[in-house]
Amino acid sequence: MGASMLGIKTRSKRTKLFVATSICALTMALAAPALAAADWGAIAVSPRTGKVGVSYDYPTANRAKKRALHECHQLGCRVAVWVRNQWAALVLKHNGVFVAGVGPTKNLAFAKARDRAHDHTAKKIAYVFSGF
Repeated sequence: MGASMLGIKTRSKRTKLFVATSICALTMALAAPALAAADWGAIAVSPRTGKVGVSYDYPTANRAKKRALHECHQLGCRVAVWVRNQWAALVLKHNGVFVAGVGPTKNLAFAKARDRAHDHTAKKIAYVFSGF
């Protein structure tokens, strides 16, 4: 009778261990995509032509910047801004200079860009959100 009870206790422990291991494995499987989420974005611009390239949802800043440059389709394009889990905006000052800003909302990103430009009437050119 003692051996029989020992078998039940061992099976019970194995079942609990199996359930706990399964829960951990499921949690990790569901969390992995969130941890690996692509959350970088960038804006590139050609100062000469004004052509813009935008990228979002890339796993690294470098890949986001490269894609934005590719999307710009101009030899003189330069990355103006890159972001992770937030908004970026690009404005054009009246003197032809592009200025970027970053913020938690699109409006705040444009406000930051205009503040940095010292020109609150600067023209809105592009924006991007990447993350979450």
